[in-house]
Amino acid sequence: MPIWLANHIVEIQAMSMGIQENPTDTVQELIRKEPRTLNAFLREYKENFK
Repeated sequence: MPIWLANHIVEIQAMSMGIQENPTDTVQELIRKEPRTLNAFLREYKENFK
């Protein structure tokens, strides 16, 4: 297995376990909106996914 693929698998596993890097406010500064969870986003836009 190539090292890049092994690293990718490890990163995905860490994300699934909730191990993430510390969040930053970069996106919030750029778009001037408060962050929200994926669930909140999906609830707001659920009609677009049907």
